[in-house]
Amino acid sequence: MHAAPPVRVSLGRSAGWVFFVGLCSGFAAASIAAWVLLRNEAPVAVALLLGFVAALIAAWRMQHSHAPADLMWDGSQWQWQGIAGDAQVALDLGPWMLLRFDPLAGRRCWIAASRASAAGPWLALRAALYARRPDDPL
Repeated sequence: MHAAPPVRVSLGRSAGWVFFVGLCSGFAAASIAAWVLLRNEAPVAVALLLGFVAALIAAWRMQHSHAPADLMWDGSQWQWQGIAGDAQVALDLGPWMLLRFDPLAGRRCWIAASRASAAGPWLALRAALYARRPDDPL
């Protein structure tokens, strides 16, 4: 069995991912707000408000600052934004995937990839992600 051929896909901002993160953040904020209201503690309410404002700022930055970036398989190694490492599928929903990228040096990052936001061969990317790696035993 041969390794997958090289592939390069430019991944843009996924509107579905931004919506999902916003929805989860909203549910988390609502549950914390309900807890604070039940306990009736003012310092916790202030901390909650500051945390909510920080979450809004983070969501706004995520929505407006994500430029398209390249995910590339050269036949032997993955690269994300020019950094070598290993990419693996963490969650696959067909037209949408959550990828885990472990660089050779540095911190792990998570990549939300969708067919709608990908500029490049989506099926070739999926094939490369699931194909046997050249250094894997049979």
